[in-house]
Amino acid sequence: DYWLNYDGTALEGVSYTDDRSRIEWFDAGSKSLQGKLDRAIPDRQAWVISKSRDAKTMLILATAPDEPGLYYLLDRAKGEMSPLAVMMRGLAPEMLAETKAVSYAARDGTKIPAYLTLPKGRAATGLPLIVYPHGGPYGVRDRLEYDPQVQFFANRGYAVLQPNYRGSGGYGTAFGDAGIGQIGLKMQDDLDDGMDWLVKEGVVDKGRVCVIGASYGGYAALWAVARNPERYRCAASFAGVADWKAMLKYDGRYLTKSANAQWQARVTGTGELDLVAVSPTQQAARIGRPILIGHGEDDSNVPISQSKKLVAALKAAGNADYEYVAYPDEGHGFSDPAHQKDWFDRLDAFLAKHNPAE
Repeated sequence: DYWLNYDGTALEGVSYTDDRSRIEWFDAGSKSLQGKLDRAIPDRQAWVISKSRDAKTMLILATAPDEPGLYYLLDRAKGEMSPLAVMMRGLAPEMLAETKAVSYAARDGTKIPAYLTLPKGRAATGLPLIVYPHGGPYGVRDRLEYDPQVQFFANRGYAVLQPNYRGSGGYGTAFGDAGIGQIGLKMQDDLDDGMDWLVKEGVVDKGRVCVIGASYGGYAALWAVARNPERYRCAASFAGVADWKAMLKYDGRYLTKSANAQWQARVTGTGELDLVAVSPTQQAARIGRPILIGHGEDDSNVPISQSKKLVAALKAAGNADYEYVAYPDEGHGFSDPAHQKDWFDRLDAFLAKHNPAE
């Protein structure tokens, strides 16, 4: 992202991400102000959300992986910054866990960056683990920022690993291209290898691991218990892809011919990837662990038919160990807080049953 001045004639700054989002200001005054904000609110990301035309009064937002958000009013004439509002004020600071940047080596030596959140008040040994891959998959990444689902899992006593598997964005062209044609293959290896790293370090118990995700992350969760059911106790998918042939056909309706060709080539590696062999719907008989499936009925990114056909395939395969819920008037995420709470409640009960933290 970038920022222009009020009349749009000059570039004021750009944002970028290393492990957290940052801003590089080109204007000396803005650069100095950002430095002062960062020093005034240590261990938080400080953002100028809004400002008066004369820039003497500003609205500042401070966030962090364990801080949903604090708003401050900055009076530059007085040199004072006063708390204005607290986001999610019902969440006491002692309820929220710290997230740290980590990395580990995949089996082929590729360095995989990731984020690890450990539950508060528990020793970092023999913990139950949630592997929580991001969606996308290409050109998208996790970063050090507040994630309500990560905090939800940590609060229940789970370690949470967010791997930026190969193909993720923000780590250069070579790392992004390493994911071409690797859906369900090396991209999935990266998740397994993250689990193995934490087991080797003694942080987690290899017998108490589940995979949970949404969109592509939902696919990765489903595929984890189809490809390697011996490794994982359960999986949960919200709006996950389950049939890659059908998904690519659906995508093709909304892309130009050239864009569709590029997308197909990135997913399949110019045709080498066997889409049937890495699709949970076609491999439903291999799913040997309990799964929770959720989907928005109005999802236009990943149509709900992906989950409906998976459920039908599970029934045909005689696999009854699943739970399925469809949310009316929801798209590729939640807009209704009641639906969000229902999904969290279902996750809570599902994990307590199939991978209890205690």
